Amino acid sequence: MKAINSINEFVDVMLASKTKFENVKSEIDSKNNALKNSIAKFQSGINSIMSQNVKTSDKELQEISQKQLNELKILLEKVAASMESTRKGMTFINKYEDSFNIAVFGKVKAGKSYTGNFIMGNVIRDIGVKTSYDKIERPKVEVYDRGKISTQAKLAEFDEEGNENFRVDPNEATSAIQLFRLGGMVWIDTPGIGSVTWENEMLAKDYVDNADLIVYMSNSDAAGTQQDFSEMRELYSKGKRFLLLLTQSDTTDEDIDDDGNIIALLVPKSEKDRKSMEDYICESLKQNNINNFQRGREILTISTKLAIEALKTQNDDMFDASNLKNFLDVLISITSNDAANLKFKTPSLKINSAITDFIKMLKEADSKLDEHMKSLENTKRKLSERNDYLQSKMLNECINSISEIISQKNKEIESNKNGISSNTLQEIVGSEIYKIIMKTCSEEFSGSEKILSGYSSNLKIEGITDLSMKQDTITYNRKVTESYERDPHGIIENVKSWFGKKYYGTRTKTVTETKYIDIGTNFQQVISEIRSAIDNMFVEQIPEIMGKISDDFIAPVAQIRKNAGKQIKSAITELEGLKIKC
Repeated sequence: MKAINSINEFVDVMLASKTKFENVKSEIDSKNNALKNSIAKFQSGINSIMSQNVKTSDKELQEISQKQLNELKILLEKVAASMESTRKGMTFINKYEDSFNIAVFGKVKAGKSYTGNFIMGNVIRDIGVKTSYDKIERPKVEVYDRGKISTQAKLAEFDEEGNENFRVDPNEATSAIQLFRLGGMVWIDTPGIGSVTWENEMLAKDYVDNADLIVYMSNSDAAGTQQDFSEMRELYSKGKRFLLLLTQSDTTDEDIDDDGNIIALLVPKSEKDRKSMEDYICESLKQNNINNFQRGREILTISTKLAIEALKTQNDDMFDASNLKNFLDVLISITSNDAANLKFKTPSLKINSAITDFIKMLKEADSKLDEHMKSLENTKRKLSERNDYLQSKMLNECINSISEIISQKNKEIESNKNGISSNTLQEIVGSEIYKIIMKTCSEEFSGSEKILSGYSSNLKIEGITDLSMKQDTITYNRKVTESYERDPHGIIENVKSWFGKKYYGTRTKTVTETKYIDIGTNFQQVISEIRSAIDNMFVEQIPEIMGKISDDFIAPVAQIRKNAGKQIKSAITELEGLKIKC
């Protein structure tokens, strides 16, 4: 029987293809491992670079520099982790990497599972027909449903007469992923459109995205709905090899048996009806920008029920009319001539796409690092270009601010007469200068306040005297009248003096005296000394502070960024070399 020969050829080709696809898997695995090693190498290189510490004796500087390095490290580690995650995610289910995977799609009652059961061969065995299927054990159907995995004997769906088959709940029967293996081929029956849970839909999309061939089935009685074309457009846009099957292309006819009873006979739809449907489908495909579908190869009108009836009755003409032979011939041709390339193409495109994504990630990371460094370099350049302006600005602010402070201190001294020592004045002046420097630098360069933290102890203010009250000395003559003891005059005074009587007189003399008076503080002198000290500081010390920002902060971070850039460019070059020519 020619039908059996066709089935035998199909099964034998599927069994013989197993080694072919195992070799394809080995080659893809080799590329995938090379990609994995490249990512690991990049991660190791980044970790080595980022483990370097900025050498500085300044604790605060160490902290700010390390913070910048940590930001670089987080960015690059995130890129590396994303690359590895993408690499793992692009790998199709390992169990089916060594097979030619056919994903079957279509609406409920499209006959997907009915046709799949025929391809699996168990239906043919049950009829009692001897074929090459007998060389192997009966395939088992693996069912993936909402995270659970089970096995069963057949693919579950409504049969073409609308009777429940294998399961009670029709939604349950069509919402799971069902698949079986036949030699080097894996047939994947995806959920019917509109009857799938979210979890199973995501799984179905994963299988479809990673399939090597898409077979879309549509009931020929209601083919070409808007929903059909919408789904086909999405699948077609993925660039997959694509077949369209118009199923259930059969009808019943009445006849009279030998006993004169009216019986129903299963017959193919007329050639006119088939051609009319195919014409409509071809025109609609073009209108939906789904092109290059060849009638009789990419578009087939079939009846699995006719094929099974033909095997039962050993009717080759009916088998031919079912068009299953043509479908099997297409699968044989694809498996023998195109499947290896299609199988290699699917993961190759994924690897190349992933590599393109990796390179994009690396370039974006490199661009972000450039932006960071440009900010630092721009600041460094601005500090250099504006050095005279900044120093003049800070100098004026220092003189004005310190003059106000000393003026206030002067008023306090005039009030309470308590002077301020030279050391105290130097501390006051140094603190104010440091505050102004910090404010100006932080406005120009974010983070400089931490870099310069504690630097006030390095500011040297010298040549300032005490701020105190000044006094003047006045010398003058003053006449003073004083009394003195005199000798007695005359007889009477002498007689009385014998009895102890004393006599006094007055006289005037000139006395020279000295007086001290306050004439104000030495404010102007101190202000002049302070200005001179500030001038010296801005000539000798401030340039050193400005240099500290670039030398101790920008330069080390820039060097590490440069090393990271080299690592990124090296990774990009290596990844470019791993792309597969398809």
